[in-house]
Amino acid sequence: MSERTFRAAVAGVLVGALALAVVVVLAVFQPPSTSPLPTLESLPAQRPTTVATSTPTPTPGHVFGDVGVTPVGRVPRGGASGATLVLRFVESSVDAIPAAVGSLTVTLADSGGSGTTLAFSGTPALDAPGSLGAKVGLIAGNILLISIRGSDSLNIEPITITGLGIRATPDAALGPITATLGGFSGSLVGGVANAVLLSPGTVTAGP
Repeated sequence: MSERTFRAAVAGVLVGALALAVVVVLAVFQPPSTSPLPTLESLPAQRPTTVATSTPTPTPGHVFGDVGVTPVGRVPRGGASGATLVLRFVESSVDAIPAAVGSLTVTLADSGGSGTTLAFSGTPALDAPGSLGAKVGLIAGNILLISIRGSDSLNIEPITITGLGIRATPDAALGPITATLGGFSGSLVGGVANAVLLSPGTVTAGP
């Protein structure tokens, strides 16, 4: 190889190396991009992840809410109170009572737990919507039976019982009388058995 050819080859290599070095320097020292950072508004919308959950199985609730009681006051041993007892039942929700036959009882007992010393007196009167087909009557001296034949699934239905008093025997235990709900059957089976109501009266030694 002649000296001129050798120098030309070396010069070509040096030019190529210099060009490559320039490219590398430009890439390293290139100023940062001035493009704005993405905002929440500019980010693509993310769809929420839906987690499959099982539907809980409904359990029977109370067919009635709190039962209102207007007490008779004093019930003398060997005597009876006035017929001022009022019992108010209100369906707990519009569809708590199925459209079917059902019943429940209200049972009286003295403070010693005896039911034979007490009895309802008077004649029960009932106020309830016709959709219930409700009836009320005594099945024992101290046991009141309330029954229905259907219900209205679009309205909350009340039952009000009046016209009753309480009679006590001479040996009735003195003190507060208890009234207990029970005997829930049919469409009223979701009631709370053995629920004790507000005391409907108090047995006293005298008037």
